[in-house]
Amino acid sequence: MSDDELYFRELAAGMPAARLEPLPPDLWPRIAASHASRQRRRRWRRLATGGSVVALVAGLAFSLTAWRHAVAPDIDWQSRAQALELQLDSLPMPAAKNPMAQLAESELAHLDSNLQAAYDRGAARGDMDALWQRRCELLDALLSVRRQQTLSTRI
Repeated sequence: MSDDELYFRELAAGMPAARLEPLPPDLWPRIAASHASRQRRRRWRRLATGGSVVALVAGLAFSLTAWRHAVAPDIDWQSRAQALELQLDSLPMPAAKNPMAQLAESELAHLDSNLQAAYDRGAARGDMDALWQRRCELLDALLSVRRQQTLSTRI
């Protein structure tokens, strides 16, 4: 060991006796109790922080799903398609076939076969909704073409 190191006994030997006081007998139990209390507080603080983070994440997840459902309302595409078909049936059939109307009708027939195949294989609701939505778009296009043709023939 080096000569520069100082030891407690050497330091204590150099100090006057009046400055050295005996240690209280309950010093180590108080230190241990204080240390245990600090550990307990740290543990509770960590648990509280973790719990608040979990609650915050759960709240955000819940609010985002609620917001998503509020923003995008669930549309019944099948009912909408049926309503468009009723409107289409109420219009008179034009005498001359429009190429756009023929294209929409052929695509509509193809889409109907896709819908039937999806029902046969038991497709998921999201897949079915996409097909019904496309069917609504085609019926709406066909409806607008027929309305334009009936307006032009009336003039």
